[in-house]
Amino acid sequence: MRYYETIYIVDPNLENLVLDKTMDEISKELEKTESKLINHRIWGKKRLAYQIDKQKYGTYVLLQFEEGNQEKMIDFSTWMKLNNSIIRHMTVLLDVKPELYIEESKKEELAANVSDATVKDDAQLEKKSAEEVDSKPEEAI
Repeated sequence: MRYYETIYIVDPNLENLVLDKTMDEISKELEKTESKLINHRIWGKKRLAYQIDKQKYGTYVLLQFEEGNQEKMIDFSTWMKLNNSIIRHMTVLLDVKPELYIEESKKEELAANVSDATVKDDAQLEKKSAEEVDSKPEEAI
């Protein structure tokens, strides 16, 4: 399998709702190529090396996916060029499969859930071991 990464820059003045809608459109267009989406996240607002369409800043978005139909990928690239909200884009081939990205806030939630589950499991184990000790008959001396 081949894995690709596309970085695209959108207008920094887009509101979050419009940016999310644009990302959804791009995901749907990528699905038409029969590719499997791995990561699609906002990388952040950064200063551009040079002005593009009179913009000094741009919002970078990272898209990582598994290869689909190669012939349809050409259509996807053309669609990206023609999309007015995308300033620039670039797709590169990756050497290895990218790891699934989990946001920091979600990592903290998962860690909290795991620690809660661990505490509950430890309490249940202690309760079982106490019950086992109580239920064993005392040995005669």
